[in-house]
Amino acid sequence: MATVILGAGIIGTSTAYYLCQSSDTLPFDIHLVESSTELFASASGYAAGFIARDWFSPASSALGALSFDLHRELAEKDNGFEKWGYSRSTATSLAETVDDGEEDWLGQGATRAKAAKRIADNDESTPVWLDPKNGRPEVISRGETTAQV
Repeated sequence: MATVILGAGIIGTSTAYYLCQSSDTLPFDIHLVESSTELFASASGYAAGFIARDWFSPASSALGALSFDLHRELAEKDNGFEKWGYSRSTATSLAETVDDGEEDWLGQGATRAKAAKRIADNDESTPVWLDPKNGRPEVISRGETTAQV
């Protein structure tokens, strides 16, 4: 029996994947239909491969945790670390400080390479190109709960 899945984002492709794993569905009976003429034009594309386990409202927290865990399990099972670049990640937030009149390196056209020469706050996990003069870097999640695919 043919199955038509509307939307080829993460939900549609995940649905197709799990249907293919079923002995009741033949892979050539699964049809993905995507309305967009561009790749990565909707929610899944705008997420840029970022996934989090615990960044959800209470109403969707169980689904978010399940989704994160399934991504990790698939990466471990199918060597996703090499095949599609799954990697655990650290999320950093930069809380802006009030403008103190110092030079805005980004606004002045400085390169990221020049900015990377600066020494960030004493937190080793803070990227060195995040200038603590322009805000307060804070690690908000480590690899146990955030990843990139």
